[in-house]
Amino acid sequence: MEKEPIQKRIIKLPSGGELEVSLTGAFLEVVKNHFNLLDANSVGDDHIRLFIYGSTKNALDKASLLD
Repeated sequence: MEKEPIQKRIIKLPSGGELEVSLTGAFLEVVKNHFNLLDANSVGDDHIRLFIYGSTKNALDKASLLD
């Protein structure tokens, strides 16, 4: 089975700094579905940034409830 190609992106953050991410087609498909976009080519840097932020915040909020 052939490995899926990985795309690297550097996303500018609103507060300055950069977020470097490695993206697979499967990840882009998840982001596409989350934002109800027509295709994975429509996934922009802001979609990726907001998805990662929201997912991480949700996980941290749930983890703090377990403390």
